[in-house]
Amino acid sequence: MMKKGIMIPPGNCVIIEMEKRVSLGYRGAVLLSEIQTCGSLSHSAASSKIDLGHAHDLILELNSTFSQPLVEFTGNLNDTDVVTLTEKGKTTVRSYWGLFESACLSIMEERSRHY
Repeated sequence: MMKKGIMIPPGNCVIIEMEKRVSLGYRGAVLLSEIQTCGSLSHSAASSKIDLGHAHDLILELNSTFSQPLVEFTGNLNDTDVVTLTEKGKTTVRSYWGLFESACLSIMEERSRHY
């Protein structure tokens, strides 16, 4: 959820099925968004508050899980800090945040009915 340009993490995990049987979670979406913004895996991981090794592994997992890679590594896959989103990555991130907003609104509406 956006508030004055700052992403506020949800009170619960929001995982959205982006392709048949392929999901993307909040932290992965934040990491992908940071990659799109700065193009550096180490800076993206730090901004996302994810350990660099875990961020690298998460990107490799996302690339192998989705129908097309979401992130492209420039140079040696294990030795580079330069990363960019592929077109598939850009559309996936854009779709996630669009779906995320409606999912959060639904969660908040449901919670308000119980309190």
